[in-house]
Amino acid sequence: MSDAQRSRPIRRDPRRSGGGYNRPFRREGPPGPAGPGVDYRALVEYVAKTLAEKPEEVQVEAFERGGGTVAIKVKLADGDVGRFIGKAGRNIEAVRTLVRVASLRDRKRVFVDLANPSLSHTSPRDRREHGGGSGS
Repeated sequence: MSDAQRSRPIRRDPRRSGGGYNRPFRREGPPGPAGPGVDYRALVEYVAKTLAEKPEEVQVEAFERGGGTVAIKVKLADGDVGRFIGKAGRNIEAVRTLVRVASLRDRKRVFVDLANPSLSHTSPRDRREHGGGSGS
C-alpha cells in the first residue's frame, strides 16, 4: 500500500454494515409508553391557576368518554375567562396544544373546553328583557 492509500479513511458500504443514512430509526425496548401516564386534569388545572387572578375559583373536571377520549372542562371566575382565552384565543389554543402533545404518548384524544356557567345562563331573550337588547 502506498502512503496516499494509508492516509485516506476506510470507506465502508452502508448496505453491508447495516448502517447508513437511509435506514429506518428503531427504538429499543418495549413498544408501549415508558413511565407513568400524564394527569391531564392536573396539567390543565396548573396552567389555569397560573393564568387566573382568582386561582381559588378555578375548577377543572375530566370525563372519560370511551374510545381513548378524555374531555376536560374548565370553570373560572368571570374576570379570568378573558385571560384564559387570551388575545385571539392564543392562550386556550396553547393549552390545547400542550395537552395534545402530552397525550400523544398515551395515544389518547384529549379535548379542553371552557365551561363557565355565568356565560351560558343568560339567553338573548333574557338580555333583551333587562335592557341589553335592540329595544322592542
